[in-house]
Amino acid sequence: MENDVLFQFENVHLRVDENHILQGLDFNISKGEFVAVIGASGAGKSSLLRMFNALTSPSEGNITFRGIEIDSDIQALRKNVGVLFQNPVVFEGTVRENLLIAGRWDQTISQTLDHEIQTALDQVGLVNIKLTHHARDLSGGEQQRLALARTLLNHPQVLLLDEPTSNLDPKLAREIMDQIEELREALNLTVIAVSHDHMLMRRYAKRVIILSHGKIIGDGDFKTLDKSHAFEDAGLLKNEVNDAT
Repeated sequence: MENDVLFQFENVHLRVDENHILQGLDFNISKGEFVAVIGASGAGKSSLLRMFNALTSPSEGNITFRGIEIDSDIQALRKNVGVLFQNPVVFEGTVRENLLIAGRWDQTISQTLDHEIQTALDQVGLVNIKLTHHARDLSGGEQQRLALARTLLNHPQVLLLDEPTSNLDPKLAREIMDQIEELREALNLTVIAVSHDHMLMRRYAKRVIILSHGKIIGDGDFKTLDKSHAFEDAGLLKNEVNDAT
């Protein structure tokens, strides 16, 4: 339905000097979708992801969020569109201090009570972590969950995933992704995940956008695209699994 459209990309291009990073992107993302953006290294995946929260602006074309120009209110956009990066951002200090770091910019979060913080930790599976625990003493998987909990305190509508499991072993990667899928269903989140590991993403995403040299060469469900040559054309083999995930 038209009212469910969150993002709309219209003829979006990105150029850096003489390099065409993204070319002629036209697509919509609807509320509640789990969309995987797949492509080989250098396909333009990360550049595209950065456009969803205005970290990168197009050289040409138009992007809207809920029908409004995406860069019209950057602060509101980034509260609604959270990001989980490949390397989780963890600051010096306790778990509590890390979760409230956004309070420097948002007064409502700085007033968050400890029971709300604990709820966020519980939501991401950190049920036995104390608020006084030093954040940088956590394991890699725990730090990724902590970063996710911090994002959830903003009550986002959209969660962007930038290769969030590529530094984790396969078992832990699936656990993190299972947690994200549970949160998507429970909180009605829209999830957009960038990855070059389509074998992992096909466990969760109902839709996949395949990028090759900055262009969309496939957009649909995995089963349909498996019948095409889109994965091979993007330099991805159907039976490959990224060793890092």
